[in-house]
Formats: sequence, C-alpha cells, structure tokens
Amino acid sequence: MSQSPDLLYFAILMFAIIIGFILLAKGGDLLSDHSATLAESMGVPTVVVGLTIVSIATSAPELFTSLAAIRSNATGLILGNVIGSNIANIGLIIGLVLFVKPIDTRRAIPHGQIFFLFLLTIGFTAILLAPPAGSLYWKTGTILLTCILGYLYFVTLQALKDREIVEESSLREDPGDSNSPLSSSLMILVATAALWAGSDSLVFGAENLAKRAGVPEELIGFTLLAIGTSLPELAASVSLARKDQFSMLLGNVVGSNLFNIGLVAGIAGILSPIGSQTPYPWIDYLSLVLLTGLFCLWLRGRKLGRKDGVILLSSYFVLSLCTWHWNA
Repeated sequence: MSQSPDLLYFAILMFAIIIGFILLAKGGDLLSDHSATLAESMGVPTVVVGLTIVSIATSAPELFTSLAAIRSNATGLILGNVIGSNIANIGLIIGLVLFVKPIDTRRAIPHGQIFFLFLLTIGFTAILLAPPAGSLYWKTGTILLTCILGYLYFVTLQALKDREIVEESSLREDPGDSNSPLSSSLMILVATAALWAGSDSLVFGAENLAKRAGVPEELIGFTLLAIGTSLPELAASVSLARKDQFSMLLGNVVGSNLFNIGLVAGIAGILSPIGSQTPYPWIDYLSLVLLTGLFCLWLRGRKLGRKDGVILLSSYFVLSLCTWHWNA
C-alpha cells in the first residue's frame, strides 16, 4: 500500500511533463507562424522575419522554461537546458533530418554567421569556466545579451540592404494565407499563454522528478528538457528538408543556438545567478564546443548525407551517456 502514493505522485509528475511538452510545442508553432504573418502584414521583409522573429520564436520554449525555473528556484535546469538544447539541435535534430534527406550546405549560411556562432559558443564556455566556475550572473548575462542584440542589428541591417536575398526568400509555407493582423495578434497572445503554462508544468514535473530520482537538476535539463524544448525545431527542420529549403533549415538551427546562448542564458543570468550543480560540468561544455565546431566546419560547403547523420546521432548519444555516467 505504501507504494501507491509513490506511483501516483510519479504519474502526476510524468503527466505534468507530457502536458508541458505539448503546450510548449504547440505554443512555439503558433508563436512562430503568427509572428511571421503579423510582421509580413506590417511590411517587414520575409528574410528579416526569418533571421530574427522566427529564430527568437523557436527559442521561446527554452526562454519560458528558464523563467519558470528561476521562479521555482530550480536554476540548475537552466544551464542544462541551454547546453542540452544546442547539442540536441545539432546532434539529434540535424542527425535525424539527414536520414530524411541529404542537406547541401553550400552557400546556405553566410560565413559571418557561422563564425559568430562558433565565437559565441567559445565565449559562453569561457564564461562558464572562469571563476566562479560554472556560473552566470548579471554582468556575464549582460555581455551575452549585448552580443545577441548586436547580431540582430547587423543581420537585419544587412538583410534590408540586400534586396536580392529578400526577393528570393519565402518564409511562409502557404503564400495565400490571409490572416488579419488582429487575428495574428490574438493567436500570439494564445501562444504566449500556452508557452507560459507549458513551461510551468514542465519545470514542476522535471524539478520534482529530479529530486525524487536523486539526480542533479542540470542533468534533467540536459536531456529531458532539452529534447522537449527542441521539438519545434525538429518539426520545422523535417518539414523544411522535404521542401529542399536548406538555407532556412540550417538558418533556423544556427539562429536557435545563437538565441539560446545570447537571449535565454543572457536574460536568465541577469535575473538570477545560475551555477552548475554537477561534479564535472566541463564534460557538457566540451560536448557543446565539439559538436558546434564540427557543425560550423561542415557548414562551410559540405553536402551532408546519412553517414554524417550517423556521426551526429552517435556523437549525441555518446556525449549524453558520458554526462550521465560522470555527473549522475
């Protein structure tokens, strides 16, 4: 009889996590679609929408989850979620997409954005390794947020100047969509409410599950939360791959990883000190640098196929197993 309350409590936590995943995935999709529609109805070029609004929207689950973690005093989830999401975007999502269709990276992403992603990843890792080790606070959070705001400014400025890119880009899957600005605005509010509720539900379930299992919150964030909050990127990437829209697919992953570090980690660091709770956090940092470095190297003009997908998926699972083995 004593096991019944434990089983019931575990079922409640798992239900909260599943509901959280569903709300985050649906909320992220709605926010991305209707933010793009609203921006286009206001005359904002589609390329600017793709490089800024959609990338921010696909990082919204990570941002809302981090805010919920701060409110619940479960800040260990944040670093794990940011690092785990970036690793999942590359190793898991790109790896799975390559089993659907090969990806041609030639001229897909400007070299400047590739270099900035690698540079920001190295800088983020250096911040985490600097004393006090494994922590973010308001100064380092401000640095990260400033970097991503500067990126937004220069990318938008360049996109507005380059009218050829603007004309060649197409953001919406259905050009005939005629949603009104009012309708899009209302759906953005619905999406925000879904993200807020989903993040609270997910953090409640994940935090208490970590305590119940006796594992650090950061490990739960690295795996469970990271995969869950990356679901919008996975759905979007598979859809874009089938339509041969490789520039938008890779741009979404690059942009999402940039915003996870600059926007999500930056805002979280400003709002609350965030520290690592695992005994060997450098394993996570090394995993992030290695996979990001490999991804950036491949983006410089390589055609990726299933063999590369096997490499990415294998790397993701090996690195995840190493994290759990040494830090659990």
